[in-house]
Amino acid sequence: MNVPKRHLLDPEANAAFVIPAIALSFFVFAYSQLFGQVSILAFYGCWLPAFIAAPGMLIWGAQRVLPLLVLPAVATLSVLWSDVTSGTLRGGIQYGTTVFCGLVAARLTSIPNLAAGGVIGGLLVLIYSALNGSYAYDVVDGTYAFNGAFASKNQLGYFASLTLLFSFAVCFLYQASALWRAVAVAAAALALVLLQLSDSATSMLSVMFSFGVILAGRVLIGLPPRLRNAAIFVLICGGLALAAAALNLGAFDAVLGAFGKDTTLTGRTYLWQRGIEIGGEQPYLGLGYYAFWTPGRTAAEELWETFYITGKTGFHFHNTLIEGYVGLGLLGVVLLGALTLALVIMAVLTVRRTTAPGTSLLCAALALLFVLRSAVEIDFFTPYTAGSFLVPFLLLNMADRYAMDRSAGEEWPVIRLRRPALLTAQGE
Repeated sequence: MNVPKRHLLDPEANAAFVIPAIALSFFVFAYSQLFGQVSILAFYGCWLPAFIAAPGMLIWGAQRVLPLLVLPAVATLSVLWSDVTSGTLRGGIQYGTTVFCGLVAARLTSIPNLAAGGVIGGLLVLIYSALNGSYAYDVVDGTYAFNGAFASKNQLGYFASLTLLFSFAVCFLYQASALWRAVAVAAAALALVLLQLSDSATSMLSVMFSFGVILAGRVLIGLPPRLRNAAIFVLICGGLALAAAALNLGAFDAVLGAFGKDTTLTGRTYLWQRGIEIGGEQPYLGLGYYAFWTPGRTAAEELWETFYITGKTGFHFHNTLIEGYVGLGLLGVVLLGALTLALVIMAVLTVRRTTAPGTSLLCAALALLFVLRSAVEIDFFTPYTAGSFLVPFLLLNMADRYAMDRSAGEEWPVIRLRRPALLTAQGE
């Protein structure tokens, strides 16, 4: 069957293509290490042919696209000073192509379709883990937790939290059909069970925070413009002051204790200290992207041994800025800091919009979830991960919608079509 190109390129008409593509991408992000190169090729096959067919999708609004490619470009160029050139070059290309596919997806996928694909993909990921997973002993905190088919319980909790957010969006932020709601409820139920079994404090706290963002955003969107802007300013200042006071009064330790964690965050503080020390050896440009965690490097071997990482893979400094400092030096810290700040700014700007409230709330919740997790995880600085795909996706999507709000003459570079039957129940 010959499908017109515009039906694949128009976010309002391509649900039958992008929803499965998003679902497959999420499954690849979860289990590419299990299924290998075939799964990676399937991921590329979802997004790169569309760009080849219509490269203009990223040329339009290039001033918003190019800044998001700077970090992957620097990561790849760090091969020039890395002492592990093959690993840096391979990692840089893989990271860059993941970000690139996220940008392509942002121009092809509406946020309702992202939510729908996230529900299907998350459900498949969690079902696979439920059927093929097992409990693992954490030698650091001395507990058993269900880690599914992942090497880490935190990854299981991460995908469970994303699935919960997407399921909530389908059920409450969009006008979904009964069938979609049933699927979303099933996905949310499984996600809640596995989130609890994973015992991942990071995932539990971050998803609770994201639901708080949605609740606060819903109240803000209902306010008049001037009052909304003032409320956002007061909320930001009050939140920062409250966080500082909570830290000084010991509330942070109390929260950790409620989740069975100690003040060292199960060894993360030691990792951060060592990361800062190691980064300080080459503070300006770092060791090179993906160069530190290499067998034979004394400092890496020491940390693997300390944290009982016998496989010598899948480990990191559990802080995005510190990981960037070690790999790309202060340049990496600046670029990752700018990316994190952009997530905060765009989340605030998108909540200020009164149109498409469901989309604004979901984008803000996801953006701030990644900001919060960046303090203790590495979600958007590694190849073939949901964060490295979703962060550029969210930033470009929010920037596009903000630009079109400000400039009535700037239009989406595709033909607008009637919303297909598949999404009539999901639009805003």
